[in-house]
Parts: sequence; structure tokens; C-alpha cells
Amino acid sequence: MCGRICCSLDPETLCCACGYKDANGKQRKLAWVKTKLKYDPSYNMCPRDILPCIVSGSHFEEEKEERVLCAMTWGMIPPWYQGDYKKRPNKIATHNSRLENIHSSTVYSPSLQKQQRCIVICEGFYEWKPGTDSKIQKQPYYIYATQDKEIKADDPTTWSNEFSETGGWKGFNVLKLAGIFGVYKTEEGNIIHSCSVITRDSNKVLSWLHDRMPVCLSNEEECQVWLSKYLSTDAAIKTLNDMVLQETALNWHPVSVIVNNGLNKTIECRKKIKPKEIGQASFMTSWLQKGSAVSNKRKSTDDKGTNNKEDKNISKIRKEN
Repeated sequence: MCGRICCSLDPETLCCACGYKDANGKQRKLAWVKTKLKYDPSYNMCPRDILPCIVSGSHFEEEKEERVLCAMTWGMIPPWYQGDYKKRPNKIATHNSRLENIHSSTVYSPSLQKQQRCIVICEGFYEWKPGTDSKIQKQPYYIYATQDKEIKADDPTTWSNEFSETGGWKGFNVLKLAGIFGVYKTEEGNIIHSCSVITRDSNKVLSWLHDRMPVCLSNEEECQVWLSKYLSTDAAIKTLNDMVLQETALNWHPVSVIVNNGLNKTIECRKKIKPKEIGQASFMTSWLQKGSAVSNKRKSTDDKGTNNKEDKNISKIRKEN
């Protein structure tokens, strides 16, 4: 699965990190499209936070660039949903979409038919490994793209982060996750973009940690194919199914349980910890978890207003995800 993401690069630097070589062999930086949402860097992004996504410029009127960056809320807003998108029931979990079900899903298939494919950008994501029994706390890990030897994923001072028209991006290798996006129009007429990260069964790379993993795009060719407006829906899904992630493509390290609480967004969330520190919980951790419980209780109270029609759709979404 993919329930927490880290993306701390500022918007301008992200334009360089997502750069690519065009058909003429020129290295190009990306630009942000203007929307109602704003991307804010964070070390601990949760569903419904705002993520940076790469999309084809063809999805935007008067946009001449081949690719652009677009800020999107993490979690597809269902096509049938009406009302304030910020107040949609928390039971509606659409931040991940299963590759196996995406073609027939009532939530995701409309986006597929409209070729609304995107690439979710991040420096890494978090996943939790269960303990040997229920009494042992789950251990969080930070997963990221394999870097050059001198680059440490949890230490930005080791990142050169340089861009040139000849050499392109020379810095931290960001992760590029296959995703789909939706376009939602508010009652005020504002356009809101929302996205979902596509997941699949884990292969040998991460099966030791979790049985599901995001679909990672490993190279420029895969990115180009996924974003292509000329690729049919069936061909797009087949492309993802045929992708083989190299065992050396990803790396990871254990991190503190402070990442468990979505309110904690400090750099300590992705800091590598020593094995002896695993399982130790500080007073601060306990306090944060208590705060999370209170927050979840409030969310549960907010969800009581869900109507019967939404309840049926929620039940269907759960089966699809």
C-alpha cells in the first residue's frame, strides 16, 4: 500500500527534479499549472494532503508544454460525490487504487477512459512492518529510489540538486509513482484535481515488508508511455502489468514511530534509526498517538452524517481498494 509520502523539495526545485529530455534532445524543466490548490513540502504527507503530480499538458486548455506539474489532493474525489469535497466522509479511502480492479471501478474507470493518467512525485513513502505478535508495535520504514553512494536519503546536505540544459538534473532521484487523476467542479465553479496512487502485488523487492506496493516508473521511457495521450486504456493497463521493477531500484531504512502520527511532519520522520532503537517509544510518541486517537474520534463523529447512498458507494469502494 502507500498511505504516507515524503516530499520536501520546494516547488521550484521540484520543477528541476522532474525535468526530462524532449524529442529534440533538450533538457527541459517543468512548470506548474495554476490551480486552486497549492503544494506545500512535507516530510509526512497523509491522504487528503496536496501532492505534486506530473501530467500531460494536453489536459489543460491553452497549455503548450508537453508536461506540467499540477497540485492535487491525495485521494480521488468520487464522480458521484456532491457537496464540499473537503468534507467528504473519511470512510471514503481513495488514495490508493488496485491495478487489478482499476479498469472496472466506478471511481477510477471514468478517469481511465478520459486518459487522465498522472505521475505522483515524492522523495519516498512510508510502510509499516507488523511485529511477530499483536503486542509488538509495527515498525515503520522509509522507502526511496536508490541513490548514488554519496547521497543519503535522510540528509539533504548530501544532495547536490543542480540542473543544466546539457546535463539535466543532478541531485536526489525522486520516486515516480503511476497514478490517475480526476477533475471535480465545486459548487462555486472551481476546478479541483484529485489523484490516486496505483498499487499492485509486491514483488521480491518489498514482499518482506508488505503484500502491496505502488507501481514505480523506473525510467523516462515508462514515464513517457504512461503519460501518452495516444495510448489506449487497455494498452496503458497492460503496460503497467508488464513492468518489471529491478531489485536494485529501491532502498529503505527503519525510521522512528513518530511518523505514525500524521500531525508530526518534521524532518525526523524520515531519519534513519539504529536497529536498537526499533520498538522504543518515547513520551512524545505516546503523546502524539493519543492526539491521533482524539483526532480520529472527531473524524468518526463527522462521518455520522453520511447518507445511505454514500454508504453503499463506500462499501463498493472498499472492495475495489
